[in-house]
Amino acid sequence: MNTSAVALTVDEMGTKALERQRLDVAWLSCTARYQDRVTPKSGAPTPESVVEVDCQGESEGGKDITITGKVRAVVDGKCVRGNLTAKVEGKEWFQVDVLGNCGADDGDGGGKPSPPSGSPPPSHDEPEPRPTTTVTVTVTPPPPATCDCAPGK
Repeated sequence: MNTSAVALTVDEMGTKALERQRLDVAWLSCTARYQDRVTPKSGAPTPESVVEVDCQGESEGGKDITITGKVRAVVDGKCVRGNLTAKVEGKEWFQVDVLGNCGADDGDGGGKPSPPSGSPPPSHDEPEPRPTTTVTVTVTPPPPATCDCAPGK
């Protein structure tokens, strides 16, 4: 289990889950680390490896979003298994053992989180919101020329 894959999968699946529940996510950024703070020996995680995830973000309306918890498995970037809690403005939005759709592998139908208490049920007349993906791009300019010579001289 790779911590980068866990962070990316929780970011993508968490964003999708929040948007399915009608929360427009402006951005979400996740970090992940092994629970014992040490990469397993030889870099190969054991079946007992646990990865702690901490996501911070914001809705289009400026509300703070957090997703935190522990992940025990990631399945092909489609889902994570563990115990995750999402909060919006400090109020629990959802708590799941499976985030994403693991159904393609084991037929369990994935872990669609239940909507927060007091929220209206989703309308089946409206199309599903499109997921957003958070991408960070680092642009490095080329180094300045060391001479003003014409090429080939």
